[in-house]
Amino acid sequence: MPQMAPMFWTLLMMLFTLIFLFFVAKLYFYSSSRQLQINEKMLISTSNQWTW
Repeated sequence: MPQMAPMFWTLLMMLFTLIFLFFVAKLYFYSSSRQLQINEKMLISTSNQWTW
């Protein structure tokens, strides 16, 4: 059925686009939460430095 081909490729490209966007969002939020944890650790380590 040749009339199914455009719909098939459209759905395939939409699937790849959604997977890509999900992957990018996951990486973005993972790196931002990692950065927050690193900042908290640095803040704690520097605040414990000056006990006098």
